[in-house]
Amino acid sequence: MKKSLLALAVIGAFSGSAFAADSVQLYGIVDMGIAHYTGVKPSGGTGEASFTGLQSGIQSPSRIGIKGTEDLGGGLSAIFNAETGFCAAGTNVTGGNSGGYCSGGGFMQRQSYVGLTGSFGTVVGGRLYNPAYNNQVAIDPFGFGLTGSIGNTSLLTQNGVANLTRADQTLAYITPNFSGFNATLAYTFNVGSATQPINTAGSTSRAYWLSGNYNNGPITAGVDYSQITNMQNINAAFDIGAKAKMYDIFGGYDFGIAKVTGLYSNLKVDGISGSQKQWMLGATVPVGPGAVLASYSVYKNDMGSLASAPEAKQAAIGYTYSLSKRTNLYASYSHISNSNGAAIVANSNASTNLGVANQGSNGFALGIRHKF
Repeated sequence: MKKSLLALAVIGAFSGSAFAADSVQLYGIVDMGIAHYTGVKPSGGTGEASFTGLQSGIQSPSRIGIKGTEDLGGGLSAIFNAETGFCAAGTNVTGGNSGGYCSGGGFMQRQSYVGLTGSFGTVVGGRLYNPAYNNQVAIDPFGFGLTGSIGNTSLLTQNGVANLTRADQTLAYITPNFSGFNATLAYTFNVGSATQPINTAGSTSRAYWLSGNYNNGPITAGVDYSQITNMQNINAAFDIGAKAKMYDIFGGYDFGIAKVTGLYSNLKVDGISGSQKQWMLGATVPVGPGAVLASYSVYKNDMGSLASAPEAKQAAIGYTYSLSKRTNLYASYSHISNSNGAAIVANSNASTNLGVANQGSNGFALGIRHKF
């Protein structure tokens, strides 16, 4: 059955009504691999453990989605997207199940939005990816996946504030492309979830995100800035009205024989001394029908009373081999060392392992990914 017909059938099953659009596409990813982790904190225990298993979504979380456009005339189009994760291997033993869907947190919660696009740019509203997350995916040789993911040390996931990869209740404006440059401005009405409690100041935690990108020829460069208000809602240790501020600076250059990328991130909270920092240097080297991936990243936290400044370092290498435009094999290995109380652990998109303070960890994965 053609994908367009299948998409209409799926939509009909959800809505029970007719659907009309100029373009409707059913798409997805099925990713399956064998992973081995060491230096993992055992559930409900002490010491360290190791795990080997078949997991769904190591390189890219397995997903299925529907997206479409409708021509409204005068250069204006309506657009929509609804995407859900699913556990292609059943339950991922080391976590990452996100409410039984293995990614996203719930049904159609990887991303879901509707909006308008035209010569003015694009305006959408719904559950969206943080612009900083999109940029880290693009700048990371591992694409924020595999066991070498920048996500293991990223401030978007390791900041102790909130998981900032996605944002609920978000409005975003994306400018048109001006000779390689575009910008994104987004505002989130409620960081976390729709059920987040209102704090004693009578307000939820809100956020805005600003991103500027340049992609032209071999050059990639950009900067992200985000601010989250009323941090007490997310962490009771913060003062009422305290703000978290984070920025990224990133860039890359494609030399042909290799693409080299780099990133620096910094996060501060009002009223607390110090900050959390991360930097990454990576390379993607084409080899045959695939590419060798390599990166080195460092996470350091000297925020507040953490005089010991916990620090984690990750070295990673991997290889992807394209069997076709839609199917590839992959292998990756990462090693993380912790010091001064840090407990960051090797993970992939398929796992949420917990680490052991000052204990190193390793992650190895071998698998296949198919896009449709």
